[in-house]
Amino acid sequence: MAIGDALAMPAGNVPSHVISDYEPLLDETGNVLVQPGQFTSHTELALCLIEAIVSSQGFVDPDAAGYRFVQVLISENDHFLDPTTRSALERASATADYQDGLPSAAAVEPGPAARVAPIALTHSLGRLNTELLVREVMRATLITHADPLAVNGALAFAYALNLVIRRQLPPEMIVAEVLAFIDEDAVARSLRVVDDMLRRRASGLPLPDDDALLERIGDTATIEGAVAMSLYLFSTHHGDFSRAVLAAANSGAGASAVGAMTGALCGGWIGAREIPIPLVDGLEGRMYILMAAPALYRTAQRRAGLFLQLHQRP
Repeated sequence: MAIGDALAMPAGNVPSHVISDYEPLLDETGNVLVQPGQFTSHTELALCLIEAIVSSQGFVDPDAAGYRFVQVLISENDHFLDPTTRSALERASATADYQDGLPSAAAVEPGPAARVAPIALTHSLGRLNTELLVREVMRATLITHADPLAVNGALAFAYALNLVIRRQLPPEMIVAEVLAFIDEDAVARSLRVVDDMLRRRASGLPLPDDDALLERIGDTATIEGAVAMSLYLFSTHHGDFSRAVLAAANSGAGASAVGAMTGALCGGWIGAREIPIPLVDGLEGRMYILMAAPALYRTAQRRAGLFLQLHQRP
């Protein structure tokens, strides 16, 4: 997730420029604002969720998560927050109400979906309690966003990632399974376009060019477009991590969210050992990931009844 996010971080620098490696984020005069390899608030907030889940013994405590979200707001990394997330956290910092998200002023941003990977991972061991998965995705989303579309988009991605980790279906069938799980709205409509593309691909029928595909899927700066694009890139490039995340990094205005979700899906499918070493070494902040991931894994094991911490007798 962090690699895909960091690769796409400078996507808005030059619209026609093709990203092929980690690059800095530049201002209008060419000065470096953010060094290459740094991830955005999508990964920062996902790390906040990990801390909250671990501290709450495997469950999403909105107060614990929301408090940590506010720390991102007041940090030096706040410039990556989308407008709805920023406004909601500013209000929450004053009210301490972390389940009072705001409606988006225009289209719903992809952030709620791009940050919920830790919830999907926590639910990926043991028997899946779908009711609890839905409830915890909703709790995480309502910290910042009140739109039903935000909840459904986050749930679509979380369920897809859960299926990937469980290896229950081949990648080409995951979109159809997600469609059977989520509500009917703009997210579902965009995913139906992806499902149609995958069926055409499997049948050997001609596919539209990249521009036509992007237009049909929708704007990747919206949650419906970003979720659909990430699932399309995963379904078509799941065996080639670099190709998938670089395609995500060049996917448009919401590239960092698409990159984060595509990276999480592809990384979940191929496993950490198959991620190219240069992409790992070039990632700033990777030590935070390397510390957080084992803690989340042990927490998921304990919650699923698969891990018991044994203490030596004194």
